[in-house]
Amino acid sequence: MSDRARPVLLLLSGSRRIVDKTRGLGLDVVQLQAPSMAHPELAELCRHTERIDFLDTAATVRLARKLHERFGFAGVLSNHEPASVAAEQIALDLGLRAPGKHVAAILRDKVATRQALDGDASLRTAWTEVTSVHDIATFGASSGFPLILKPRDGSASIGVIRVDAPAEVEGAWARARAALGNQHRFHEVLPVTGYLAEPFFAGAEYSVETFTRDGRHEVCALVGKSIDAAFVEIGHVVPAAVTEGQRAEIVEKVTGLLDAVGLREGPAHTEVIVGAAGVHLIESHARTGGDEIPALARLVTGWDIEAGMIAHFTGLPVPATVAPVAPAAAKVYLTAPAAGRIVSIGGIERALAVEGVQSAVMWAGEGDAVGLAGASWDRLGEVVAVGDTPTAARNTAARAAELIGIEWERT
Repeated sequence: MSDRARPVLLLLSGSRRIVDKTRGLGLDVVQLQAPSMAHPELAELCRHTERIDFLDTAATVRLARKLHERFGFAGVLSNHEPASVAAEQIALDLGLRAPGKHVAAILRDKVATRQALDGDASLRTAWTEVTSVHDIATFGASSGFPLILKPRDGSASIGVIRVDAPAEVEGAWARARAALGNQHRFHEVLPVTGYLAEPFFAGAEYSVETFTRDGRHEVCALVGKSIDAAFVEIGHVVPAAVTEGQRAEIVEKVTGLLDAVGLREGPAHTEVIVGAAGVHLIESHARTGGDEIPALARLVTGWDIEAGMIAHFTGLPVPATVAPVAPAAAKVYLTAPAAGRIVSIGGIERALAVEGVQSAVMWAGEGDAVGLAGASWDRLGEVVAVGDTPTAARNTAARAAELIGIEWERT
């Protein structure tokens, strides 16, 4: 029996923000969500919701096929890493627009990504899979130290480990094995299943937000990043402060990567390091950037990458660009200096009163136990600000963040 009215998007995972944008484009939403990530309040905004384990791709495809008979999806997408592979597989199965042929799966697996890049000398870098102390020591002996250990399917900076010398190899592998134990907060949807090693590249880190139509890649924003000692991102700025030569090399490398993995449609979020050795490709994802990077970029470019993604995958006209708010925008995160408990929080109003500040929010609250950030979800809050230059925007956000007073009780 058909249950069709307005066109319907099948959304795998997705926040209230994405649901609202979809409805604003004249679409209804059928949402699939992982049980541990479900937002019950979204049910009232969706035509239909169900919960399923996205890591069981075959079961997710079967459920989508059944729901498609009822709702007749105009498109399917996800901008959430754990669901990206299943979303692409559903699109391919139903004959809908997809990022490519198994592109999301390649990018979800850093080993598969490196294998795809190995065929191009300009994109290739040294790497190896790691299953033992011996693997790390052998790789370090051949490539040199420092090196980086990273989960092959990691997200949100989980389990990234720098190894500076042979004496640190055993300790690093012990930390990797702990990460493989999957005791972190979102282990059900973001499990760590293996590791690889790469040389450590010193330099500044950036993300490149792109949008692809019929295999043609457009750079929407180049984003500068601030990273702490645990490789957790603690700030973003748009546009990134790079030279024209650096920008050209970054774009060449990133579009080369996207071609190598076969991305044909939709957004991608690619991370790079730029240093004395040139541009090093870290990783890429067939989705929009996390940390609400699209919203930060929109303040500067006037274009909503997320709305464009929804329209593109459902065959609607892409929304027009609006007037930018400012030439530059920045986001600064608040983090805990040590393990403890939050006694009180104040100063949000003072932060919001700073000229140029767009928003200031805290996710942690009084009484919460917090610690040093080991992943993105350990951050406590954020401040977003705009300015005439990237430096001005970053300084304004940082100054406002300092006005937020957090009283700690250390443990």
